[in-house]
Amino acid sequence: MGKKSKKKLQKESLKRKILVGLGIPGIFIPGLILASLLGWNWKRDLAKMEQRGGYTQSEVLFPQKAVVAQVIDGDTLTLDNGWNLRLVGVDAPGQKEDFGEEASSYTTKFCEAKTVQLEYNQDQTDPYGRLLAYVWYEGKMLNLELVKKGLAKVVIYEKSKKLIYQDELLAAEAKAKEEKKGIWSY
Repeated sequence: MGKKSKKKLQKESLKRKILVGLGIPGIFIPGLILASLLGWNWKRDLAKMEQRGGYTQSEVLFPQKAVVAQVIDGDTLTLDNGWNLRLVGVDAPGQKEDFGEEASSYTTKFCEAKTVQLEYNQDQTDPYGRLLAYVWYEGKMLNLELVKKGLAKVVIYEKSKKLIYQDELLAAEAKAKEEKKGIWSY
């Protein structure tokens, strides 16, 4: 057996040990067997999910409506299901930065303890596991309102596809800059 084959075998063995240590085979495999015995048709369910656009269209993973349990800062919320949500396409100042308290206060008045509509862009989560969404309440989009008031700037990442509301956000930012609102006042 060559060195490469031996190393590969050791890596596979290590992966197996980790999985076993976590109890994955002990829970997962019996769970699959039980689900099959109870009549779970995984092929049918996967086909249904594919027809609906895959897991990214899952109402469980990406709810269309949610109650905002807490506002963390101007652009980050905690939903009633415990998930954190970051407003897509914008960056509000942090609490201790200029206009940070104003951004947080506006976001709190806009949506805390209210049922909001969530709309997702192509990227639905960030590297920190937070949902990325546009937040709507009574026909107004929080992301856009923060930018209009100069309480957030537009953030577009080079590797991302064009945002659904990119043109509207950029136009609102240009107007806020021109009118020297909020973060653009100096």
